[in-house]
Amino acid sequence: MRIAFITDLHIDAAGVNPKGVDVRQNFLNTLAFLSELKPACLVLGGDICNTAGDPAIYEWVCQQLAQLPFPHYVIPGNHDDSVMVAEAFGRKHNLHDNELYFALPLEGRPTLFLDTSKGELSPQQWNWLREYMAALRDNNVLIFMHHPPIPADVTYMDAHDSFHQSEEFLDLVKGSSCHVTVVCGHYHVEKVVQRGNLMMLITPSTFVQIKHDPAEIEIDNYYVGIREINLTTHGTTSTVHYL
Repeated sequence: MRIAFITDLHIDAAGVNPKGVDVRQNFLNTLAFLSELKPACLVLGGDICNTAGDPAIYEWVCQQLAQLPFPHYVIPGNHDDSVMVAEAFGRKHNLHDNELYFALPLEGRPTLFLDTSKGELSPQQWNWLREYMAALRDNNVLIFMHHPPIPADVTYMDAHDSFHQSEEFLDLVKGSSCHVTVVCGHYHVEKVVQRGNLMMLITPSTFVQIKHDPAEIEIDNYYVGIREINLTTHGTTSTVHYL
């Protein structure tokens, strides 16, 4: 099964180009590329909106996605509103006290979609995640979430805008006998981090990419990044494509 993952779209109101980037055209170019990639589904990894959740932006995105010949799934980022996302994308049944998280089998692979829009998981979402991980302890697990769950040596983001519960997440994964693959965004970089039985695939943005080492945010490049994930009987492979 081939999955396309795009994240950090940062779409603004019509005619507004953050940092001079035509983010709407970037998104349309990305969807055009997917017609060549031919995935079985698309996952949007959050930060659909540039600054804050906006129903008009979500509606425009949904209109574009409706033209795709395959299903799409969405998780919220820190610039999104989880309730608005659930309402716009037909996921109200997956709302739990204003958090949007759910589980789906993709090609027989247990797959979890988390809500880290607040930079952390609520106690209720933690309990849900622990129960699923316990039930799936003999299966390899695929997780989609906006934030990288552990630090990734991206200096500014690790220091100022990281996931707040990294140790708890790592302890949960360590307690599992399975291999856990996390596909995420938020950091606006491409990186693979392996730690024990956790592999983290950090995916570049469709907006801008930043440099890894500076103590302040510095733009590295304006390439549009799309991650391809292949679930096969031999394991999981992944490639990042740049437009």
